[in-house]
Amino acid sequence: MKKIFLFLLISNFIQMYAQNATVKGVLKDSKTNETLIGVNVALSDSSTGTTSDVDGKYELSVKPGNYKITFSYVGYDNITKDFSLKANQTVEMNIMMGELQSMLDEVVVTSSKFERKIGEESVSIDIIKPATFERQNLNNVGEALQKSSGVTIVDGQANIRGGSGYSYGAGSRVLLLMDDLPILQADAGFPSWTSLPVENIGQIEVIKGAASALYGSSAMNGIVNVRTAYPTSKPYAKFSIFGSVIDNPNSKEYTYDPASQTITGTTNVSKQWWKLDSVTLHADSPIFGKDTTVANTNHNRPYDAGFSFSYREKINKLDVVAGGMFYKKQGAKWGDVETRGRFNMNLGYHVNDKLIVGVNTNIATSKSQTFFLWGGLGLNKYIPSAATGVPTLSRSFRVNVDPYVRYADAKGNGHKLLGRYVRTNIQNTNNQDNSNHYIYLEYQYQRKIEKWNFVVTAGAVGSYVYSTSQLFNGKHKGTNIAGYFQLDKKFFKILNLSYGFRFETNHIDKQKWETKTVSRGGINIQAAKYTYIRASVGQGYRYPTVAEKYIQTQLGPGFFIFPNPNLTSESGLSTELGIKQGVKLGKYVRGFVDVAGFYSQYNNMMEFGFVVDPALGFKDSNIGNTRIYGTEVTIGAEGKLFGKFPTTVTLGYTYIMPQYRGYNEAKEKANVYSDIANYNILKYRIQHQFTGSWDVDFKGFTFGVTGQYYSFMENIDNIFQLILPSYTAYQAAHLKKGSSLSDKKPKFKGDFILDLRVGYHFTVENRDFNFSFLVKNVTNREYTLRPTLLEPPRSFGFRMDMTFY
Repeated sequence: MKKIFLFLLISNFIQMYAQNATVKGVLKDSKTNETLIGVNVALSDSSTGTTSDVDGKYELSVKPGNYKITFSYVGYDNITKDFSLKANQTVEMNIMMGELQSMLDEVVVTSSKFERKIGEESVSIDIIKPATFERQNLNNVGEALQKSSGVTIVDGQANIRGGSGYSYGAGSRVLLLMDDLPILQADAGFPSWTSLPVENIGQIEVIKGAASALYGSSAMNGIVNVRTAYPTSKPYAKFSIFGSVIDNPNSKEYTYDPASQTITGTTNVSKQWWKLDSVTLHADSPIFGKDTTVANTNHNRPYDAGFSFSYREKINKLDVVAGGMFYKKQGAKWGDVETRGRFNMNLGYHVNDKLIVGVNTNIATSKSQTFFLWGGLGLNKYIPSAATGVPTLSRSFRVNVDPYVRYADAKGNGHKLLGRYVRTNIQNTNNQDNSNHYIYLEYQYQRKIEKWNFVVTAGAVGSYVYSTSQLFNGKHKGTNIAGYFQLDKKFFKILNLSYGFRFETNHIDKQKWETKTVSRGGINIQAAKYTYIRASVGQGYRYPTVAEKYIQTQLGPGFFIFPNPNLTSESGLSTELGIKQGVKLGKYVRGFVDVAGFYSQYNNMMEFGFVVDPALGFKDSNIGNTRIYGTEVTIGAEGKLFGKFPTTVTLGYTYIMPQYRGYNEAKEKANVYSDIANYNILKYRIQHQFTGSWDVDFKGFTFGVTGQYYSFMENIDNIFQLILPSYTAYQAAHLKKGSSLSDKKPKFKGDFILDLRVGYHFTVENRDFNFSFLVKNVTNREYTLRPTLLEPPRSFGFRMDMTFY
C-alpha cells in the first residue's frame, strides 16, 4: 500500500511539473551590449520574481497562462511585456534595456531603502553625478555638495536649509552615509569628506529634511548618501591628473572708524605672505596680548595637485571595484597645508543568483594644518590670529572594513546583513590626540509584493564606539540599539504612501539609557503624466556626541573650547510640501521644475557659541526652541542645444528664515556675549543661496559655467566685536549704500562667485581622453562662509582624464 501511495505521489508531482512553462532570457544594456547583473524580474499578477545572474540571465517557471513581466534596474527605464505560456512551453525573451529618458525617472534608494524613481519620492532629493567632479575639478565630496541648492559646508560640517549653525567639528544634524551605512566619525559626529572615494562614486543622494525614522540620530536635518559605483562586465580603468595654482588674493587694506561707521583708505594689498621671510600673527584685540612673529619657511605660491585611479570589472562571479588618490595642497592662507592619500577596494562574490557575499575596504591617511581665525585686515586675513597661534599639525589614519551578505529569493523576500568597522587615529600637536573604534551591525528584511504594489522594510541596528582622546578628557564608551519599520504602498499607479517608525536607545559611559521613538509619513500623487505633488512630515532627534559633551582644548594662548557634560538631546519636526513638474521643450530638451515649501522646528537645539566660562572660548549648549521655514526652487534640464549639441543645466535658489521661538529682544540686548543682531534670526545662517551650472558639448569641445550666490551672514556671536574688531570693519565694508551697522536691521551686500571651464575630449579605439582648463572665482571675490575664515581666491586649474574600456 505504501509503495502504491508513493508511486501516485511521484506521478502526480511529475505531471504537475510537466504542466509548468518557462520564460527565460538575457538582459543587456542597449548601448554597450553589456550584460546586466541584478535586474529585478517580476510577474505583476503573482508573487513570482527573480533577478538576473552574473551573466545577465534569468529564468522563471510558472503555470500556463497570460502574464505581464516587468524588468526594472537602477538607472534604466522599466520594461513591461505581455506574453502567454502553454503547458511545457519555453519562451525566450531577451531584453535590451535603455538608460532613463526622463530626469524624473532617475532612481534613488536612500529615502525608502529600495529603488524608486525620484519623481515618486515624498521628500526633496538632489542627485550629484560623477560627471560633476570631472567637469568642475572637485577633489572631495564636500566641494560637490556646495553645488547642491540649499547646502553649505561651514568648517567641514554640512548644513541643509539652515538646519545647522556653527559646530566646530562636533555634532552633525546631517547624517553621512557611504553605501547606506553611517560613516561620520562616531565620537565627534564629524564627516571626513576627503576620506570618501571620489574616484569610484556612482552617485550622491542628498535628502533634505528629517530622516530619523529610518536612520536615527544625526539624520534630523537630512542625509548625504555616497553610493559607490558598480563593476562592469568589460574591464573599466581610469586615470586622472589634476592641479591648480592660486592667484594673488584680492585683499583690501582699509581703516574703519566706529564712531562715524565709515571705511577709509581702501587700497589693494601689494604683498603676499609667501614672499616674506617671516610673518606676524597679529593680536587683533588687546585681549590676546602682543603680536607674534614667526619664520616663514614656505615660499611656494599656493597650489594643489594630485592624481587618482579606478578599476572596475566583473570577473565571472566576482565583482571588483578598486581605486585610490594622492593629493597635496598649499592653501591660500598661511599654515593651511594638506597631504593625503587613499586606497579603496570593494569585492563581491555571487554564490548564485540569490546570494551575494562581500567586503568593502577604504583606507585614508593625511597630514594637515588647520587655519581657524584670521589676524586682522589686509594681509592679516591670510595669516592666523595671535589668539590661536600657529595652526595645529594633525596626522590622521582612517580605515573602514564593511562585510556584507545579501540574499533575495524568488518570492520577493530580501535579507541583508551589513557590517562596518571603522578605526580612526588622529595625532595632533598641542595635546589634542584622538583615537576611536566604531562597530556597526544591521540586519534588514524587505518584502516586495509586486501583485499589491507593496513594500515592507524592517531592520535592527546596533553600534558601539570606544574613544580614547586627550581632546575628550580620557576614555569614553557609547552604545546605540535601534529597530525600524517602514511600509510603502502604491495605489492606482499614481498614489504613493509611505510610513516609517523607529525605536532607538542610547547611552554614553555610565549614564542612563535614553530612549526615543520617532515616525515619518509621506505622500506623493502623480497628478498628470509629468506632474508629481508631494508632502511629508517627519520627526527627528539627536543625542549629544562624546565630543560635544567632553571636548576640552586650547587653540592658542587666548582661545579655549569648553566641555558641557550636562548637554541634553534635541528633537524636532520637519514638514514639506512640494511639486515637481516635468518639462519637455521640443524633441531635444527635457527637464523639470521643482518648487518646495518647508518648515522645521527644534526643541533644546544644541549649538556652539562664545562664552566666558571661565575664560574666552566656545561651548556647546542647548540654546532653546527654534524654527526654520522657507522655500526652494530647483530647475534641471538636459538634451541637445539646437538639436545638435549635448547640454545640461541646473539652477537652484533657497530662502530660509531661521528664528528663535519665544524670542526676547530685551534679554538679548542685555547679554553682551549673545547675538550681534538686534532682531530674531539664528546665528551662522545664510538666508539666500543660489547655485547654477551650465555645460555644453560642441564637436569635441566642452564649455561650462558655474555661478553661486551667498547672502551675507547677518547674525554671529556678539563677542566678535570685542575680540576681532577687524570683522566689524569687514561687515561695514559689505553694507549696502545708505545702511549702517547701527540700524536695527542692517542691509548687506552678498557675494557672487563665478567659475568658467573649457575642455576637449576625443576617443581613440577603446580609450577616452579629456583635457580641461578651469578658472574658479573668476572675479577674485574676497568672501567668507564662516566669520574670519576666507574662502579661496581666484585659481587656474588643469585636469586630464584617461578612460580605458
